Amino acid sequence: MKKILYVEDDKINAFVLTKLLENQFEIAVVPDGEKCLSQVQQEQYDLILMDINLGRGKMDGVQTMQKLKQMPTYQNTPVFAVTSYANPGDQEKFLHQGFDAYFSKPVDKGQIVEVIVEHI
Repeated sequence: MKKILYVEDDKINAFVLTKLLENQFEIAVVPDGEKCLSQVQQEQYDLILMDINLGRGKMDGVQTMQKLKQMPTYQNTPVFAVTSYANPGDQEKFLHQGFDAYFSKPVDKGQIVEVIVEHI
């Protein structure tokens, strides 16, 4: 089973997306960028789902994604933005910053599963 790491500080959002994906993927959740960077050094993931606004963490999702992409073992790992930022231009902005895909919340289950399967 493919492994996904979801970086999400909101427990309800983390629970909902975990429930949507857990039958098809092995999914782990961490609440912030610092824990994400620590977790990926302990375990290899096939894909990362990244919230952008990570609350009290020192890094936001963009900064965390950029640090991940600098790690040799994660340079080619897909990182998807999963965010409440859904204004015109947000999708283009996040893709331009280096994310491999973008999903606004609430996430459409069929769409996100399809894109995950395409990438891993």
